[in-house]
Amino acid sequence: MPDIPNWVWVGLGWSQYGWLGVVGGVASYFYSKSTEPRFDVRMFVSKLVLAFFVGKVSSEFIPSTDTYKSGYIMLLGFFAYPVLAVLEVKVKGWVENYNPRGPP
Repeated sequence: MPDIPNWVWVGLGWSQYGWLGVVGGVASYFYSKSTEPRFDVRMFVSKLVLAFFVGKVSSEFIPSTDTYKSGYIMLLGFFAYPVLAVLEVKVKGWVENYNPRGPP
């Protein structure tokens, strides 16, 4: 069996929770397509990319000691679009209200 380079292990460790998000994204894509059986490659790939992003980012906020971390990540990947919509509204509000110099 050939030796696997260290950079492969580092890459897998870095992307582990992103791939769990992708599992949720795949489930979401096929669950929502149960009423519309047409497969669209662009929509499928965009859902996987967003699910990877949500899985990777959310993994940084969930403690590694949490027993259910993997399950949370897959659920967040499943709900990637609504999660990003909520984050967009909340972060936009936070940025608009941010005043580093104090009250005007």
